[in-house]
Amino acid sequence: MTTHSRNPRGMVRFADEGLGASDPGRRSFLHRMLAHGAALPAASALASSMSAFAETPASVEPRARVVHHFESPYLELVRLLREACTVEHALLLQYLYAAFSVKPAYSGLVGSGAPGAHDLIGVAVQEMQHLGAVNRLLVTLGASPNLVPLEFPFEPDIYPFELNLEPLTRASLAKYVYTEAPAGFFEGKAPGETALVSEVLRTIGAKRRPNHVGSLYSAIIDLAREVGREPGAPDLQPWVKKLEAIKDEGEVDHFRFFRSVFLAQHQAFGGRGDAWELAPSDPAYPSYALPSNPTAYPGHENQIQDTAARSLAWLGNLHYWTALLLLEQYYRFDDQAARGLALMQMMGPIMSIGRHLPKLGAGMPFDAASFGASPALNAAHGRRMSIALLKEAQSLTRHIEASLPPDYAREVATQTLSALQERPAA
Repeated sequence: MTTHSRNPRGMVRFADEGLGASDPGRRSFLHRMLAHGAALPAASALASSMSAFAETPASVEPRARVVHHFESPYLELVRLLREACTVEHALLLQYLYAAFSVKPAYSGLVGSGAPGAHDLIGVAVQEMQHLGAVNRLLVTLGASPNLVPLEFPFEPDIYPFELNLEPLTRASLAKYVYTEAPAGFFEGKAPGETALVSEVLRTIGAKRRPNHVGSLYSAIIDLAREVGREPGAPDLQPWVKKLEAIKDEGEVDHFRFFRSVFLAQHQAFGGRGDAWELAPSDPAYPSYALPSNPTAYPGHENQIQDTAARSLAWLGNLHYWTALLLLEQYYRFDDQAARGLALMQMMGPIMSIGRHLPKLGAGMPFDAASFGASPALNAAHGRRMSIALLKEAQSLTRHIEASLPPDYAREVATQTLSALQERPAA
């Protein structure tokens, strides 16, 4: 199977700490070089060669830092926030897919939809809260929100692994533990955790990068402080506190949860510590053997083969895309009603279809839509696009009536349509 990695030139990258690309001094140096007519590649190369001779004090632990692309802290903050949106979006979909793959006997791992760090859906909801916070900060800064639907596999440099929609396994859990771990945990700074460190690294293998999402948030926090000190800037100190809480939530709460699941110590295992040692075909294995990165688009190499399952997955896409459009309206215009309607899609049809597809040997694809993140010119056109998607969902529902999950909430599309059509055009 062929895979494709997302690797555009402008995405987040890392450099070793020292006279790194994220240092204000280096930014000023690049600025002066450009002012004197030096080409950007030449200026960057010279600055990089200078950094090779910079000495890191012995008392300072070398660590990866985000490479800055802009002299302007404001532009750089907007750039990194948009990157954070894509990572948070990918994480929440990844955890949802893993949750839907769990068998009923281990339902305690799944959760019901309340935010928290005790089950997979709870963690996914917290990632969604992170996505919301970052998008609202973008709007505070005068930038547009970023809810671009993603194509999996997704490989941002800020994340140590390629992100995939895949069933919950010990291999996927090892990646989650590694990624959410506190800084230094896998560099010998976790007394008493030698066995866990060894087992996680053995399970992962050699393909990993030393970076993690916490590094991205560290850079964003520093930039938010810098931008907040600029004349006429909004008060960003409350946002700094929110960003610090997001960073801590991953490195503490999420790490502890995934650690307990990887070791089969979570209460959902009922004391069965050998659950992950069973063969995936064993009925007692915790998850279904679902395909990775499925799609409902016909003709794709990963397309869902079963016709009924593919139609149901497409219906799930329609509700997912509707939720994204509604969330975009909420973040852009502080439209609380749109937020409520988006939650109806997520907690109703999306959850229903996502839980049902594994019974058909398929998974919820969360496919990318070609209309992007901010497809509508204004709120009225945003409602028009949402209405069109919902009408397609209603039409498809009538055609696949016999394949719908028993708990599929048909009324959600009807209620959402009524709410959108009744709103004033202005």
